[in-house]
Amino acid sequence: MPLPRFIARRLEALTEPSTRIPYAWVYHEPDVFMQRTSAFTVAKKYLHRRLRLAMSGQPRHEVRHVAPHARVLWIYGGKHSVGDAVMDMSGRALLRGREGPIDLLISPGLKAVFEGDDIFRNVFDDPAAVNPADYDVVVMQEFNYPTLRIKRRFFATLPFACLFRFFHGPDRNQTQFSLAAVNDVFGLQLGPDELFTQAKPYLREETDLPAAVVNQLPSGPFVVLAMGGVEPRRTYAHWHACLDAYDAAYAPGLPTGIVLLGSGNGADAAKALMEAKFRHLELVSFVGQLTLRDAKRVIGNASLFVGADGGLMHVAHTTRAPSVTLFAAAEPPYLRLTPRCQSTPLQTESDVSAVDPAELAETMIATLATTPSFIPNLPDLAKSPSAPSSASGGAR
Repeated sequence: MPLPRFIARRLEALTEPSTRIPYAWVYHEPDVFMQRTSAFTVAKKYLHRRLRLAMSGQPRHEVRHVAPHARVLWIYGGKHSVGDAVMDMSGRALLRGREGPIDLLISPGLKAVFEGDDIFRNVFDDPAAVNPADYDVVVMQEFNYPTLRIKRRFFATLPFACLFRFFHGPDRNQTQFSLAAVNDVFGLQLGPDELFTQAKPYLREETDLPAAVVNQLPSGPFVVLAMGGVEPRRTYAHWHACLDAYDAAYAPGLPTGIVLLGSGNGADAAKALMEAKFRHLELVSFVGQLTLRDAKRVIGNASLFVGADGGLMHVAHTTRAPSVTLFAAAEPPYLRLTPRCQSTPLQTESDVSAVDPAELAETMIATLATTPSFIPNLPDLAKSPSAPSSASGGAR
């Protein structure tokens, strides 16, 4: 039985702030989310956040826009994923050259990701070490409990603006959302077309490698493979077969260097590959050995990055290297990628290991063939009848 019209309208008013991004060009899926989530549940969570905000005594300090000269403390709280943090704060790239300084307060586990940043002047991981008098305004990522608690306890009287406000739930393109929100809150007045064109995950570009890493890299151009993964459905299981197919399809000009990157959870997979025999390929493993910053530098020097949806993939997309990326079911590539990522996505109807290793090898070769600036003298293999179309699961 349908709800009475006045109740339906009231529910819509309560769910709208949590499910609809107020920027029409940002990709998100509110309808998909609402098909599997009760409107009453969403409304209850929204009211809970409103109540928590009211009880914090902070609503009277909220401002909608930040002045160009204001000294800003950006608080990123609640999430502990490298990929989420990279995407959620990509919009700061629009603030390069801004008159007023911007500092970041973030959890200790993510501090190293943003140290040395060219937008944030300072990066803190302890709110007690931050002097409120050094700032004119706080920018909060969203109205979640950890961020509100820090604001109320350490920066209670400072004005604040919030980027994502009450939005919570539907899958969305976090990179696009970040640029749209930064453009709005900081009053940059850039149009949707310009923002869409600029959208890309952002970390400071660094390509200089430590000598110890340079000395271990393959002697010529190389491809980076991301080993391991936190979730089995996002962990590719057929790297050996993929490299066998790539090795068998070798043609002069293709990179023969294969560099393995990843955290400790990819150690077993990397060890198995290092023990394998290939005719043309030279393998090097840095799995579990490099900082994220140095891993990013290695990727920045690669001809191609290949990996599943995860933190290292998002870090790779902050570099100039093209990529082939693997997506499990129910993870639309257009919500993870932007055109500037230069990524060829492959999506399955189950987990990422359902990607055929021969198809993956062909996609790697076809992608390399379309990026000649990375691979000198590469034959035009992209026009081969066996090469897959880059439109497969492509980002919109």
